[in-house]
Amino acid sequence: MAAASAVTSSMASLSLRGSSFQDFHGLVAQPSTRPALPSPAHGVIRKLLRVEAAGEGLAGKGAVRIRLVRFGRKKLPYYRIIIANSRSRRDGRFLEMVGHYNPMPDKNGVKDIQVNGERIKYWLSVGAQPSDTVRNILYKQGVMTPNSPEPVPVDA
Repeated sequence: MAAASAVTSSMASLSLRGSSFQDFHGLVAQPSTRPALPSPAHGVIRKLLRVEAAGEGLAGKGAVRIRLVRFGRKKLPYYRIIIANSRSRRDGRFLEMVGHYNPMPDKNGVKDIQVNGERIKYWLSVGAQPSDTVRNILYKQGVMTPNSPEPVPVDA
């Protein structure tokens, strides 16, 4: 026991520019000067509010776009069809992913296009504007008519 106290007292006597050995190596807890981070639930709530705001307020004003985000590598593009704020970057933040598009044809000459028609029709109904390329893709999938922003009516 006496040897252990001698070691700790000798370690405490070491100093590195005014701080002790224990402080330098993180053996003593220091009070944090950083502000407390919000809880994880706070981010989820903010995201939900942002989606609601986009669906109700921004979409009617033309601030929400349905557009493509480029993935893949050089000379082999692959796109996701997303719902995004019109002021966000091409590959930046988006509200929802509603499909994907692979413009490189497979061995049979078929291009891979997958869309969630139900969600796209919802976003179109609240005023989201598709880009020209997305409008053509949606026309090929039967979600929209060629030159109108309204979705194709669903027979009930």
